[in-house]
Amino acid sequence: MVLENIATIRTGVVTTRKKSSEKDPVKHEYNLLNLKCAAPAGYLDLQFAETLPTFEELKPEYFTQMNDILVRLSTPYTTIMITKDEWCGYLVPSHFAIIRVDETIAAPEYVLWLLKRESTRQKILQNISGSGAFGTINSKFFNTLPVRNLTLNKQHIIGQMQILSEKEQELLLKLVIQKETYNKLLVDKIYDSAKRGN
Repeated sequence: MVLENIATIRTGVVTTRKKSSEKDPVKHEYNLLNLKCAAPAGYLDLQFAETLPTFEELKPEYFTQMNDILVRLSTPYTTIMITKDEWCGYLVPSHFAIIRVDETIAAPEYVLWLLKRESTRQKILQNISGSGAFGTINSKFFNTLPVRNLTLNKQHIIGQMQILSEKEQELLLKLVIQKETYNKLLVDKIYDSAKRGN
């Protein structure tokens, strides 16, 4: 079995073709993901999201839905699963592939695990066009990606382990950032006190 048997796979929308100009008045405004939104640890960082004014209404298949899997098509080929309500409804640009799994056949979190395996990453690296840091992968590459047909129960078990691992990594990264901020403030406070001779 290959991925296109259990999922629809498309590239996000080419935003330059849809953006309003002086000739085309703004009819809609959408929240737009960009490359910075794809945190390397595998979650969406929405503080970097943008707004896209368009001259036409865009199709719903280009907007994030629960359990969608996004794959960045350029290095570092970050893979993210939409697991939170607040991550839904964002317009996906053409820098990403959108993989929407048929959940009657397969578990999206299992597909996420497959996409994040080192063996899959090696296949991606073997199929990039361009070189080095500027290499990109065509979303059609994912159509023929082999998927072992396990029972849905086993898929869910493997996938849930992947999701839990990612949540743990996200929390640890946020803790590191908070701790770094706290330590900086503490050191600054001690330094300011020392300057005053206290």
